[in-house]
Amino acid sequence: MNSQLRIEAAGDSHVGRQREHNEDSFAVDLDLGLFVVADGIGGAAGGEIASRMAVDIVQSFCRDSESEITQPTGYDELAGPLEVRLVSAIWRANERIFEVGQRDPRFYGMGTTFAGVYADATSACIAHVGDSRVYRYRGRHLERLTEDHSLWNEHLRSGEQLPDDVDPLLARNVVTRALGMGKTVDVATRVERPQPGDLLLICSDGLSGPVPEPEIAHALARGDDLATAARSLIDLANLHGGPDNVTCVLIRWIPAL
Repeated sequence: MNSQLRIEAAGDSHVGRQREHNEDSFAVDLDLGLFVVADGIGGAAGGEIASRMAVDIVQSFCRDSESEITQPTGYDELAGPLEVRLVSAIWRANERIFEVGQRDPRFYGMGTTFAGVYADATSACIAHVGDSRVYRYRGRHLERLTEDHSLWNEHLRSGEQLPDDVDPLLARNVVTRALGMGKTVDVATRVERPQPGDLLLICSDGLSGPVPEPEIAHALARGDDLATAARSLIDLANLHGGPDNVTCVLIRWIPAL
């Protein structure tokens, strides 16, 4: 991306067709260049609280130029300022969510996935924990930019077979990392250089679970405005049964006027 490009973005969320409460949260902050989806985990209202905390804390941390940046030993010393600030914000959110869960029995064990994009004039930093995803749609091709932190995917990457007593469908839905699961969390990051026309999709597994990727790509190929495209993706998830809350955030880089 260069000074001749600008960002447009939109997001939407829906409870789905089989859930009573929406535990997803999202943020579209064009002023900051921050775009986030969080999918809550936990009983009662815990998941909803955890996802909202994650979004609010990360957004507040990135907005406050005085926020204390943390870069512990072993973290990539070549990481740029966007990446370091975003990861520090996610660590702060993880600590707060974990503390609340430990302090209040009602919310014990609550957590949330997290997928976010933090962009400036030249780059887009992607950070995620759990199975919420980030895709890039470029040249009519959809590419997944994140790897799920799920029981299924961890075994797939290691080359190990799932135990015979583990249902493969269940393994796909069991996350191995989430904010609030422990005092610390391992955040996966990557930095991309946006090109004109690039479209990034951040979504909860309410979309990526029931809807095959070719159908997602087909929906994005229509070239709708982003608010319409986000709603179309949600409608598509609900047409596939709407088994979960579904949230989509779309970010596009276009020529500046």
